[in-house]
Amino acid sequence: MILAGSSGKKAGTGGDPAQKIQQILDSAKLDANRQQIMSAASLRIRGIAQGLVEPKEIWEKTAGFLTLTGQPFTYSVDQSGQVEVQPQSTDDLSFVTPGQRTFMRKALERLDEVRIAVDTVNTKANLRNELSGAVSRIKELQQFSPPQEQWERDYNLYRKLGQPVMIGLTAGGELKAIDQLNSNFDYVEDPTKREILQNASRDLKNILSGAKSATENWHYAALGNKVEGDDYYLDVDQNNEVVVRRNTDRRSVSTTQPAYQQSGAADYHIIPEFLKATREDQNIFKADWERQAAEHIQNKTPFHLEIVGGFVTVRATDYTSARRQDLLDFTSGRTKVAQATINLLT
Repeated sequence: MILAGSSGKKAGTGGDPAQKIQQILDSAKLDANRQQIMSAASLRIRGIAQGLVEPKEIWEKTAGFLTLTGQPFTYSVDQSGQVEVQPQSTDDLSFVTPGQRTFMRKALERLDEVRIAVDTVNTKANLRNELSGAVSRIKELQQFSPPQEQWERDYNLYRKLGQPVMIGLTAGGELKAIDQLNSNFDYVEDPTKREILQNASRDLKNILSGAKSATENWHYAALGNKVEGDDYYLDVDQNNEVVVRRNTDRRSVSTTQPAYQQSGAADYHIIPEFLKATREDQNIFKADWERQAAEHIQNKTPFHLEIVGGFVTVRATDYTSARRQDLLDFTSGRTKVAQATINLLT
């Protein structure tokens, strides 16, 4: 039974109960406002990563940078409503318990390796897409679509001159039209094939100028393409024989070999060996959490690492995770409200 004095106060407590109730309501209102800020922050982070929102505040720039570079982080909202971003780094492991720090350090170090592997796979895929897109553009140019990029103008020029021209990439990943009559073929990795192409280029230059007669099949193929005004370039096959190809030619696909043994077989010939998709590209992960983290890195969505039951877990960094952490935090607004309620009832 609760005894009340003449002042209406509960026995054993101090202060006005009505005032305490108002404090609880104020705290609840503050907590609701913080939840709204958490939700809005999550939306802004995703918008920044997608290029739909221009970051203005320091926390927005930090969260955007970490998301776009595939680095784990969490965020929270303090009692004043300010958003704080907490990067997960081996330089500061205070976000886990002392007993988990060695485990988390190893996970973050491994994550660096995963990020590099994902970047490599993504870069290869993007460059393959660049060259595949160039093939589509070549077909349009052959249908008299006006050239727009410099490589397109160069391609049209060399093709009209009847010279071998191959579409390739600069060191910076930009498309370029390679004039093979004046190339040192430094883009060819195999030194033997590079020398064969250098010799073939000199031969073809003499043949096209009339200083030498055609004697080999590839000579006649090159001359035929010149006469017809067709696209062509010089290449070396698996037997180290010179062949004439077109930039739109695909590699043949075997119906008997397993797919993994002919990875990249359906690619265009202009896509170099080192850019082909390989089976190893899919075997870079040692644990499920690495694959999950890689998906976030590839999709440019925010995430962070947690250790649950002795295992590394990947969670999306969003309103749900921020609110979950907020409820677990003893200093959070919800805990303070709960504690105030307990104080009032005891």
